[in-house]
Amino acid sequence: MNNSIKSGFLILSGTIGIVGIIIAAMISPATSWVTPPGRMIVSILDNGLLIPFILFLILFLWGIYMLLKK
Repeated sequence: MNNSIKSGFLILSGTIGIVGIIIAAMISPATSWVTPPGRMIVSILDNGLLIPFILFLILFLWGIYMLLKK
């Protein structure tokens, strides 16, 4: 039970962080369109949000791993 609560909080915090970064990237979109990575990734890179995005993604995936490991 305790492990499920911890993994739920990790998943929730990762999801909220990723959504926040996506919202921040959409507020100031990229001026150029690059086809292979797409406009969202270019906006995240232009705004300097890559490191927080990766950290929130790690939190999310760690929570999923802990939930499935149980």
